[in-house]
Amino acid sequence: MKTLLSLSVSGTLLLLLMFGLKPFYKKRFSQRWQYYIWIIVVLRFLLPITSDVTIVGSLFEKINESSLTTEKQADFNMADKTNADYSEPVKTPINASPNAKTIQHSSFDIKAYLSIAWFTVGLVLFMRNITVYQEFTWYVRAGNKEVSDIDILNLLSDCEEKLNIKARVRLCQNAMITSPVMTGFFRPSIILPDKELRDNELSHIFTHELIHYKKGDMFYKWLVQIAICVHWFNPFVYLLAKEVNRTCELSCDEAVVSALDDKTKQEYGDMLIAFMKADNQYKSSLVSVTLTEGAQQLKERLGAIMELKNKSKSMKVITILVTCVLCICFGAAGAYAAPSANNSFSTPTADKITELEMSEQEQSEWGVKENEVSVSEDDSYKFWYTQKGYFYDSYIIELGWNAYGNKYFDRRELILKDGSAMKVYFTETSKKYIADKNALDAVAGLLSYLKNVNTYPTIETPFIIRVIYAGDKDIPALREEFYQNGDISGFSALFSLLNETERKEWYQKIYDADNAAFFSVVIEYMESDLIALYADKAEQDDNISFFSMLSNYMQLDDLKCYAEKFYNDDNISGFAVLLDYMTAEEMREWLKRARTDKKKDFVTLLSDEWLYYTY
Repeated sequence: MKTLLSLSVSGTLLLLLMFGLKPFYKKRFSQRWQYYIWIIVVLRFLLPITSDVTIVGSLFEKINESSLTTEKQADFNMADKTNADYSEPVKTPINASPNAKTIQHSSFDIKAYLSIAWFTVGLVLFMRNITVYQEFTWYVRAGNKEVSDIDILNLLSDCEEKLNIKARVRLCQNAMITSPVMTGFFRPSIILPDKELRDNELSHIFTHELIHYKKGDMFYKWLVQIAICVHWFNPFVYLLAKEVNRTCELSCDEAVVSALDDKTKQEYGDMLIAFMKADNQYKSSLVSVTLTEGAQQLKERLGAIMELKNKSKSMKVITILVTCVLCICFGAAGAYAAPSANNSFSTPTADKITELEMSEQEQSEWGVKENEVSVSEDDSYKFWYTQKGYFYDSYIIELGWNAYGNKYFDRRELILKDGSAMKVYFTETSKKYIADKNALDAVAGLLSYLKNVNTYPTIETPFIIRVIYAGDKDIPALREEFYQNGDISGFSALFSLLNETERKEWYQKIYDADNAAFFSVVIEYMESDLIALYADKAEQDDNISFFSMLSNYMQLDDLKCYAEKFYNDDNISGFAVLLDYMTAEEMREWLKRARTDKKKDFVTLLSDEWLYYTY
């Protein structure tokens, strides 16, 4: 279970990194790259491949050691040794106290129940996916009629030859579907709606569906579904599936129109619009690869088709470099590898004690300098990391805390305003400010402020990531520079200096740019009336990602009103966002209502959510 959870955390971190980079690569890199790069994230969720020292692996090792330490201390306390000397470890047999047995047995039961719950829900989801696929197969098979028109078959054969596809592709017509689809993993079938289609439309349809088959998109999508079944408790895997489905169609469109002229691209776009108007009963990406996946994607797809341009050599080189970096991040995130039984717990020995655990006398004996951390490369560091940007006393300070690293960091003990001392670590990029008294005063002042406002999580091990003196800089220009460069920490630090009028201008600018990452850091400055205003705007624009962020700051009564509106408008995506704010009783009432109204999509959504909730 720890390995499973570590994979979930590791995959989530890599996914968030990808979304953080999205403003950079979205309009620069090819759609094909944007589609296949997500497989790195999918594999990070599924493969427990890890090196000796990784971010997530170190985190879970720390949790594991803390848990074991707590269990041993509990056993010790229950041995009725009230006068024992706790400075030395006491080995107490597990069976020394009946209560200890009870605690261990209870802990085992909880872990067993959690494992059973995880496996059961995952299995139910997997079987449900298979059932949906079989149901669709039976549905179309009942109405399939094999195409015998020699001209249409020759056109299909020409498309197969152009794409160098050797497999025999079956061609059928079906009166029960309204948009072309392709089914089958190894024996593909293209199924056309029972309507008259021109030769150019058929050519586009055949090319589109054959490219899906050639790229193995059905295998890719089912691999994502396996990740969902394994990590069903992690909301980010559903976001991953949505992004893969979105980029799948964009990538296929790019491959289809790459050799077409503007007029033919327009014809292809018109065909998409025509089929998008059809109301498909089956819209699940599990059952097939289709010509159209949903109306929400149409605008983006049409824009991508008409704006398609060949990438320069320099951009191709940058693409390769970014791919290499992401592969490195795949390995760096890592996963938790369970230790062997004989190494599951041990008291730290002298050669494994980190500098953070040494007294001043021990530091002297080991030769640790006053303002440096001398850390062995073998030391294992673990963290719950938080990082933000702040503006204090003319300095922009990017601060992270509760993090440990296996590198050499400079340290300085600073005296805060309340007279307490705090050890502050400076990374390679910020250590030059250790000799700057003004910068150190600003850091100490910022930490004093954060300490008084009860920052969560509590600051225990602050790391100074970056320091910028802004007293001699053009703040508006610097703020704009941070925004254009995608520097969220720097931008958020300077955003706090704006007055309400200026902030409103930025809210609108960020919203219009559809920049979700920056919008997420400015919401906290919004007044309640502005949150309501942008929530209405996001709902009207069907901008679910922005509405989801805003919902975290809205009143429950307002959320209930939106739930009613989304339900009446058959907006399943918006309604799904609000499930997190519903009680079990409320979900049950909505489920009853959806069944009465015969809203199949809502029944399915609420049934699945109810299943997760009860587990």
